[in-house]
Amino acid sequence: MKYLSFDLRALACMRIGVAFVLMLDLLIRLGDLEVFYSNTGVVPLDMLFRYDWNDYYISVHTISGLWQVELVLFFISFVCAAMLCMGYRTQLFTVLSWFMLLSLHNRNSLILQGGDDLLRMVLFWAMFIPWGARYSYDRIANHSAFPTIVIPTSVATFAYMLQLSYLYTGSALLKGPEWNSDFTALYYTYSLDQISYSLTSYLYYHPLLLKELTRVAYYFELLVPILFFLPFAHSFFRSAAVAMIIGFHAFNGLTLFIGLFPLIGMVTILGVLPSSVMDKVDEWMRKIKPLGIQCFSFIGLHLRRQLRWKAAITLPYVWRQVQTALLIFLMLFVFDWNFSNLSFIHSKLSDRLRGIGYGLRLDQSWGMFAPGVFKDDGWYVLKGIPEEGIESFDLLHPDKELTLDKPEHLVTAFKNDRWRKYTENFIFSDHEFMRGYFCSYTKRTWNERHTDRKIKSLDIIYVKEYTLPDYQYAIPKEQVLWHCGSD
Repeated sequence: MKYLSFDLRALACMRIGVAFVLMLDLLIRLGDLEVFYSNTGVVPLDMLFRYDWNDYYISVHTISGLWQVELVLFFISFVCAAMLCMGYRTQLFTVLSWFMLLSLHNRNSLILQGGDDLLRMVLFWAMFIPWGARYSYDRIANHSAFPTIVIPTSVATFAYMLQLSYLYTGSALLKGPEWNSDFTALYYTYSLDQISYSLTSYLYYHPLLLKELTRVAYYFELLVPILFFLPFAHSFFRSAAVAMIIGFHAFNGLTLFIGLFPLIGMVTILGVLPSSVMDKVDEWMRKIKPLGIQCFSFIGLHLRRQLRWKAAITLPYVWRQVQTALLIFLMLFVFDWNFSNLSFIHSKLSDRLRGIGYGLRLDQSWGMFAPGVFKDDGWYVLKGIPEEGIESFDLLHPDKELTLDKPEHLVTAFKNDRWRKYTENFIFSDHEFMRGYFCSYTKRTWNERHTDRKIKSLDIIYVKEYTLPDYQYAIPKEQVLWHCGSD
């Protein structure tokens, strides 16, 4: 089945891209290290274990509530990702990068989105894929390994392609009438001021265009994975699929504030690139390739003094058969998990098996904006109440008069997408437990940083603006989500 083969250079490009995203993600999270990962922040360990923990979860990030310990773990994760990027003992650092990412996700799931799940899942299957066989120090140190550029499909590479299919086709199958019959989904999506960039307004007031874009997006997601598996002209169709998926994510990244999801979507599709494309990439890189080899060799020689280089482990025949059997089971398990998510499927995955999914974090659901788009748009007002005789003010806009009016550019109110996702979860009734911790943290840190303008109590107010059809206006409604008073 040549049409299901993989080019080692394409897999290497995916490895470098995934490693880059891992490092970038850690740097972004580093700015909120204390607030999201320590006992002095909004998700202390006692809250995590009481309200948001699964007994099957594993996380070394829960060994301490000190931000200093988390900083060390972040550093370890960054080093693992850097090693993965240059392909030094790739197999080892793929496993470590996956484990550290799983651990990090389990420490605080309240700020995760679909891109995090995709990154974690691709890393899992990559532990069994030779994505360090090209463009790596491993290739320099062991030139005889994988002499051919193209490898036939394996259980792991097939599972990787299925995983991409779940993201697109699986997501489309979870979507409802707003996507597949009314075609109003993008109207509702672009109505969400929390995620819509200014550029989106140029599209928003063209209802016929939005309907057509919704139709295209739905059928694109539903059908694009078919191009991975076509047995004829596979090089052309794979190239077309990769180009369209990259364009799809680039468009979403330009119009919607959804964090690293577009970038993750782009780098995780690179492994599908056919040899015809990679030959051109190799030709384009021909002049700079010797410089890359020199840099990798220089860094690798210094690394060998700290961590001895070893070739990837080759399992004995019997253990390879055991590994293959386990991978087939896990591939079928993940397929059944995704199959069970569909509303029209009545045969669900047994609860007795779900512990495997939670333990390895193979659990997944690709219901982004599904079955319908979230419509409870709105904004926050943090009403700080000082001592008597002093006017209350909004901690988000302390130098302006207190008002419940909508901010001009709502999307800029969030430091990053992690905060946007946190505040999105904040309004749900099943996440009410978050509110007291956030209120107390915000009040305490404000008073520590503003000793001349302390507040004695704080109201967390959400001004809800429900999205109505056909550009109708809904009167915003004020809702006090939490009040924390004097200590």
